[in-house]
Amino acid sequence: MDDVPTADNPKLTLEAIVDVAISLADRDGLSALSMRRIADELGVGAMSLYRHVADKDALIQAMSEETGRQFSYPWDQDGEWTWRERVQIAVDIDWDLYRAHPWVVLAYASPRHSFGDEALRCLDWFAAGFLDLGVSIEQATDMALTVWGFVQGVALAAVGDELLRAESSPDDHPGGLVDLIEGRSSAPPPHLGRLAGSEEARTLVDLRARLDQGIAYLCAGFEAAAGRVAD
Repeated sequence: MDDVPTADNPKLTLEAIVDVAISLADRDGLSALSMRRIADELGVGAMSLYRHVADKDALIQAMSEETGRQFSYPWDQDGEWTWRERVQIAVDIDWDLYRAHPWVVLAYASPRHSFGDEALRCLDWFAAGFLDLGVSIEQATDMALTVWGFVQGVALAAVGDELLRAESSPDDHPGGLVDLIEGRSSAPPPHLGRLAGSEEARTLVDLRARLDQGIAYLCAGFEAAAGRVAD
């Protein structure tokens, strides 16, 4: 990020503001983010921030762009990837991004923050892979966005789970499906009751396992849809 410091605050740059904002959001979430808190962290007056960023919405956009650059797809690298390899690369990078910066899950939920220049370059690289299936660019982009939406949904569940765990007692049981699989449900439904004690069933409540299995289902669906287009 390029910026020119002002004469009265030679160390105050857009890059410095965004770095502090990301650190605050990582620690306390987007709801705790304010221009006043950022200014206090930087040791400047809150009004001085507005010389570099128009408002909080613009700040979140800049934060999203910066984290996107830190967790970018290899769109600027030479290489040959199959469409499935591109899916795996995208899923792994996005999952790492959401785990490192949970607030990004919420920021990307808004179209205003989802499609900056870096995101569009990544989307272009990702969608290009699906063209190998013989679909149109519209369909290829739809497939890429479908993967993005699924990863984001699982990541949102992970963020919510962590927030609830932080507020729970160590002795609390998760309840629901977890208790059923662990054999702690007193009156399980007839079909799901067969999951009790099943080692294989434990993957059903492992969010990364759910993510990978769901992506496998999506990829099978993409191939089937592409086959129907070809016919």
